[in-house]
Amino acid sequence: MVGIVLIIVVLIQTRPEPELLQIDLPPVQVAVVTVESADMQPTQLVAGYLRPAQLVRLQFQVAGRLQQRLVEPGQQVEQGAELLRLEADDYRDLMVEARAKQQQEQAAVERDQKLLQLAAGNRALQADEVARQERLGSGSLGSRSALDAARQRLIQLQSDEERLRFSVNSSAARLDAVQAAVRRAERNWQRATLMAPFAGTVNRVIPQRGDNVAAKEVVLELLDLNQLEFYAELDRDTVPQLRRGQMINIHADGQTYVAHIYALQQHPDPDTYTYALRARFENPGLMSGATAEASLLLPLLKQVLLVPVSAVVHDDGATYVFVVEGGLLQRRLVTLGPRQGDTQVLLAGVVPGEQLVSSGGASLSDGLAVQY
Repeated sequence: MVGIVLIIVVLIQTRPEPELLQIDLPPVQVAVVTVESADMQPTQLVAGYLRPAQLVRLQFQVAGRLQQRLVEPGQQVEQGAELLRLEADDYRDLMVEARAKQQQEQAAVERDQKLLQLAAGNRALQADEVARQERLGSGSLGSRSALDAARQRLIQLQSDEERLRFSVNSSAARLDAVQAAVRRAERNWQRATLMAPFAGTVNRVIPQRGDNVAAKEVVLELLDLNQLEFYAELDRDTVPQLRRGQMINIHADGQTYVAHIYALQQHPDPDTYTYALRARFENPGLMSGATAEASLLLPLLKQVLLVPVSAVVHDDGATYVFVVEGGLLQRRLVTLGPRQGDTQVLLAGVVPGEQLVSSGGASLSDGLAVQY
């Protein structure tokens, strides 16, 4: 039994190793695409909303009690139409008073001009009298007294003439002052009636008849709905690729409309750090406040490397593609450029004419044998 056990142990230890079976796996079937160099016209779709091309919040420049409310929300008005009216009796009286002062000042100027002519004549006559007294001499006490009196009278007439001359010379400034007061009173009287600065639609009327209205208080909103404005906020990279006056397409209510960029903000909003874009177009009947999208035509990219988006693999922050060389895969890091739909621009990592795996790269590995 011992001998049998020893024989079995020896046979186990000296048995030959089994041969490993080598199995060659077939190449993996992949779809490939050729890297092309071509021009690409990129576009960017941005969301926004529609609003009136003009929206003004009107105010009275003077205070008063509202006498008439002449329009209501939704009403169409022409440019210059009366919208609201304050009680204007006080402003009319101030205007009448200012005009009366203007007439008085004008009459005073005409009076002083005539008096100046008379004063100049009197002063000339008195100067002749002084000269006559000086020729007569001052030998007697009476002669000296007459000469002194003549000289004093001349000085008085000269003083009166100078006062009148100053009044006449400064009359233009005084007339300007009273005329300015008249114009101011006339403007305030006119300001008691609020007028439409353009043809549009009344959106909101705040005060009721009899309400006291303060100056510079918003009382009415007026819209110009003949033109609509598309408003959107852009990022920092998009703004330099656009220009004021550029035509863009607006997509709203299932239709496409052509608009022009009316304003393009160059410094970002301090709260959102975005740049406002405003584009205007004729209103075909859309409602203000509706959401819309705009297709922005960006500058043409000439002779860039184009591949399908599905050929690009993203893994742990790295971006790469699989290049097919000699039936084997080569993992190649790439630098991405703009994307347009299903087409991706590559800035570096491949050259025109190379063949890439067009899709499914996430399940492949470097050096894998493939066929296509």
